[in-house]
Amino acid sequence: MIAKHTQRLSTLLLTLFAATIAIAQQAPKWAKKARAAVFSIVTYDGEDKILNTGNGFFINTNGEAVADYSLFRGAERAVVITTEGKQLPVTHIMGANEMYDIIKFRIAPGKEKLTALDIDTVGVQAGESVWLLPYSTSKQVEYKSGKVEERVSAAEKYAYYTLHLPVTEKLVSCPVMNEAGQVVALVQKPYGGQDNMTTYAVDAHFASSLSIGALTGNSAALRAIGIKKALPPTEQEALVYLYMNSNRQADEYLGLLNDFITTYPTNAEGYQRRATLYVQSFRDSAHFQQAEEDMAQALELNPNKADAHYTLARLISANATAEHPIKYKDWTLDKALNEIDLALGIDTLPLYRQTKGDLHFALGQYPEAYAAYQQVNQTNLATAATWYAAAQALRLMGDTTRTAEVVTLIDRAVNTYARPYPREAAPYIWQRAQALMDDGRPREAVIDYNEYHTLLAGQVNGLFYYQREQAAIAARMNQLAVDDIRRAVELSPDNADFLIEQASVCARFNLLDEAIQAARRVTELQPDFADAHRILGVCLGEQGKKAEARTALQRAKELGDQQAEALIKRYE
Repeated sequence: MIAKHTQRLSTLLLTLFAATIAIAQQAPKWAKKARAAVFSIVTYDGEDKILNTGNGFFINTNGEAVADYSLFRGAERAVVITTEGKQLPVTHIMGANEMYDIIKFRIAPGKEKLTALDIDTVGVQAGESVWLLPYSTSKQVEYKSGKVEERVSAAEKYAYYTLHLPVTEKLVSCPVMNEAGQVVALVQKPYGGQDNMTTYAVDAHFASSLSIGALTGNSAALRAIGIKKALPPTEQEALVYLYMNSNRQADEYLGLLNDFITTYPTNAEGYQRRATLYVQSFRDSAHFQQAEEDMAQALELNPNKADAHYTLARLISANATAEHPIKYKDWTLDKALNEIDLALGIDTLPLYRQTKGDLHFALGQYPEAYAAYQQVNQTNLATAATWYAAAQALRLMGDTTRTAEVVTLIDRAVNTYARPYPREAAPYIWQRAQALMDDGRPREAVIDYNEYHTLLAGQVNGLFYYQREQAAIAARMNQLAVDDIRRAVELSPDNADFLIEQASVCARFNLLDEAIQAARRVTELQPDFADAHRILGVCLGEQGKKAEARTALQRAKELGDQQAEALIKRYE
């Protein structure tokens, strides 16, 4: 009995050994080496919990690889696990196509050279044999073979295959190989209800061609992945991509800039942009030091030295005029002015002159600012902003004989817009109204205030009505003045300046009850407001309430009102 059992076991072992040899003989010659290019992938969510697991393969020895996109949707990090069990982190997403469920990414390779698959750029035709190369840590792998049933076009110049080849969901993204050992396609997820022998696969050349474009880097497919994105493949596209992504979170944008500088170390733009980020977003002495070093590098590399000096002037100015500036070395407005002068010494661009004007303005050097702005205004780059800046500098020079010139300059700002004026012209029309008041032209000011009101579709605040009321009073448009000050108080019922104006205007037009109510409210809000007590006293006196009038006027006198004493005598 034991002898028979031993004989059967020997027969079974011989059969298994023969089967193993048969499998090994059936496996293509390239299979043993190629299997090392296939790996397992694990993706993790934001809480570092496993999100998905799947397969992929390397397409070059630099660590670039492809897999199915759905593995990565929602992932914050990912690792690949090689056939030798080594874990390598995914560092960058290089491109994705959600429709065809493919993604290209990069890992950080170790010291050992990676095994990669050669991509067949021609493809296979119906009737040709293909092999499926699965991920396996075992040295003996059962390679599946099958036939191409159909080849159709995908994304215009690539192929999509229907294969007579049995697969399971665990084999998604494994490579489909041709007879020469080149990868032809990636296995796609099985469709519901399909038979066990039908498999679909997408062109591996399509997957390998994926990249991030300058204008497509923020696609929904890429935004759904939290892993860092790679730069576009060309230097010019990468520059555009930096611009398009400059509104990202500071740390994320810094990562892009670091990648750009690493990839294109002789491009000054990367250093200038990184210096700008350090100054604008990180704002501490250590980052200012790094910004200074980056700008020194940019000045060395940038063939346009004027641009580098201009950028440094802007950075220094931005810090010097910040609400809480960082005291860093000699980064003052004077140094910024020196840098812009160096830029102008190389190239007299209007932009540089405008910056010089801004710096003089910030330093309170209004004649110099005015001169700089007017130089810009003599070029074809004059804008509403530069005309208005010149007007502001001239106004602040304090020469009351030049108020008409201020109006003329703001006219030029307004007239950069065609009639009917767009909403963007409204701030300049508002400023012109105030300039007209300074020039003694209140009726024209009222016209501008009306235009401003129209452009903003009536969506104005109490200050607007207060300002227009001032112009209406000066223009003797009395009813408009009363209506406007009432509206101002209605919108800002606790504004003492509006209330005292209402009290004054109503007292002037003998609207005594309204004047008394407004004046009393001011004394409640600001008990030491002498004008409010005086106006209150006068109005009460005019109503014959002499005792109350004297009390209010006495309080005004105590608060230093020079007119109060004479008024007290009037109501004795």
